[in-house]
Amino acid sequence: MATSYIKFFAVFFLSIITLSSTFSQTIILKDNKSIPNLGSSLSYFIDSENKEYTIEEIDSKNFDSKWTKNSSEHLNLGYLSVPVWLKVEIENKSSSKDWQFVLDMPFTDSIDFYLEKEGNLISHSQTGWLFPYHSRGKIKNKGFNFPLQISPNENIICYLRVRSNYPILLPISVLTTDQTHQEGKDSHIGHGIYFGILLVMMLYNLVIFFIIRDTNYLYYILTIIFTFLVFAGVSGYLFKYIYPNFAEANVYFTRAAMVATVIAGSIFTINFLQLKENFKWLYKLFLVIIFLAFISYPINYIIWKGAINTITKLSSTTLLITGIYCWVKGNQSARFFVLAWSAYLIGGLMITLRNSGTLPINFFTNHGAHIGSALEVILISIALADKYRSIRKERNLATRKALSLERESKEELEVKVKERTQKLNESNEELAQINEELSITIETVGKQKTEIESKGLALTNSLNYAKRIQEAILPSQNEISAYFKDSFTFYLPKDVVSGDFYFFLKKGNYTFLAVADCTGHGVPGSLMAMIGINLLREIITENDSTSPAQILMNLHQEVVKTLKQQETGNRDGMDISLCVINKSESKIYFSGAKNPLISIKNEEVIEYKGSRFSIGGSLKTEGINFKDEIIEIDNQTSYYMYSDGYQDQFGGERNKKFMRKNLKALLQKNHKLPFQEQKEIVDKTLFEWKDIAQTSQIDDILVMGFKI
Repeated sequence: MATSYIKFFAVFFLSIITLSSTFSQTIILKDNKSIPNLGSSLSYFIDSENKEYTIEEIDSKNFDSKWTKNSSEHLNLGYLSVPVWLKVEIENKSSSKDWQFVLDMPFTDSIDFYLEKEGNLISHSQTGWLFPYHSRGKIKNKGFNFPLQISPNENIICYLRVRSNYPILLPISVLTTDQTHQEGKDSHIGHGIYFGILLVMMLYNLVIFFIIRDTNYLYYILTIIFTFLVFAGVSGYLFKYIYPNFAEANVYFTRAAMVATVIAGSIFTINFLQLKENFKWLYKLFLVIIFLAFISYPINYIIWKGAINTITKLSSTTLLITGIYCWVKGNQSARFFVLAWSAYLIGGLMITLRNSGTLPINFFTNHGAHIGSALEVILISIALADKYRSIRKERNLATRKALSLERESKEELEVKVKERTQKLNESNEELAQINEELSITIETVGKQKTEIESKGLALTNSLNYAKRIQEAILPSQNEISAYFKDSFTFYLPKDVVSGDFYFFLKKGNYTFLAVADCTGHGVPGSLMAMIGINLLREIITENDSTSPAQILMNLHQEVVKTLKQQETGNRDGMDISLCVINKSESKIYFSGAKNPLISIKNEEVIEYKGSRFSIGGSLKTEGINFKDEIIEIDNQTSYYMYSDGYQDQFGGERNKKFMRKNLKALLQKNHKLPFQEQKEIVDKTLFEWKDIAQTSQIDDILVMGFKI
């Protein structure tokens, strides 16, 4: 029983001590004395269950046991996503009632300030980083100021409810209104010096850019501009002067400026350290960082709130490591680059450690990023100047070397000029003798030229005469046109005379039509064509056979015999398509030596292939045969025969052959048109095909089309 009483009194006294310690830290206000730091006088409560307590619940006696006394100089709770309540008691023993409760941390999303006097709630103010700027009351500094409304010898209790996506850092002080204004002026002066440094460096680099036109300066100017916008945003100046009624814009714009700083800094680093030329893998790494910076902005608001901060840290660290690597590899311009980013990272590291609670809140941890970025701007400007100095030094050295080489070359040239002058004099004497010999040679050449021109003219006249003879031997186009319902003959020799020929002969009820391609072109081909025309005419006239296969077999035997191919080994010959037409029977009898006949009706193409044997060109006649094809005449069907000159012509975008399938497709596409229009299309297509590749004609060309 005694033991139970002892435990009861122990718990009771511990509770009394705890409550006493909770409320014993009353702030005493005295004349001309500010309270710069309320850290150890604060009590706080973390609403870890996010129950959204009311001020009435917080102020109740039942809540006293939940408060936690802060023992550090400044209250730093790090990153919390739940509300935090603060409580502080203040007693005014000064003669002034003009006091301000100051929270000097602009990155606090939402702040509710409650003032209680004699058990009654007398005021409630709501403001924060996500509220319009006018919500900050009469005194608008970068932090938040709340009038205490405390008369001399009065006691008040202040409650503060804060919630933020940023670190919960609460450097709180109590100042007179005059002291608060002075604090604001001091802050403005400090930021003015910082922004002045950035502006001076920006203008300095801009002037240098206009003088030497080095794009490195332009990229760095962009980096300074975006850095300026970042710190103008985080310090609240853009919020205050540019968009005071749009709190959300401050968050979005500041983060956009951070992304732009990463991108501009990466582009500057690529160009300044010449990563693309010297270190391809680093160049590709920075391209990845630039891409990640672009996509981090939407990701930060959709998926992961730390995306922009992470890419900023990654970029800064990569910049420093890259600078060290380039310095080690011999790039002396990288040394100031390394110093600059070291200063920047140290400043950023101080803020990171402050936000995590590792370092206390003080001038250096609050303004480490400002100091680091200012040093970075200055040192990078020095780095640019140093690089330009190095380039100029290298150019001067190169100029001196060039002048030295020029002097040496000039001396060497003078010696060579003297030597060559002497040789030239000797050569002049030799040239005089050569000129005399040349005069004699020129006279001889002139006589030879006249003789050659005379022979060339005679040869040209002979060829033109041969052309007239060949044209006379070829069938008349009027005779062909009179026989067929519609027809065309596209005949284009490669040279003056042609190795291709067409043949037309009527005998009784039969009409013989042929298209042939002889070996070679020009004069040799035309001679073979003459032999072919004469032999074909003789075979048809002197024999009663109307079988095209038999006619081709007879033609083959006569060519072998005429050219004495079994004796001389001559292999000249021809490929030929032969049609024997009988209108009274409404039939076409066809046979071919390698060359086909195609018929087209309603875009349906039928190809009657010729034999795999040529006419002539073989030392034997055994085993060679040709086959007859019998075709019913249809007045709606178009028929075509051709040599291989058209399909083998080079041209087009890839300078390839036109090919047989394209020729058949061309005829198929246009077979319903009048044959004269078909001829024009065939001609135009060939011209355009050659013109694209700027090629010349490589073989004789013959295409014949008809409708019966």
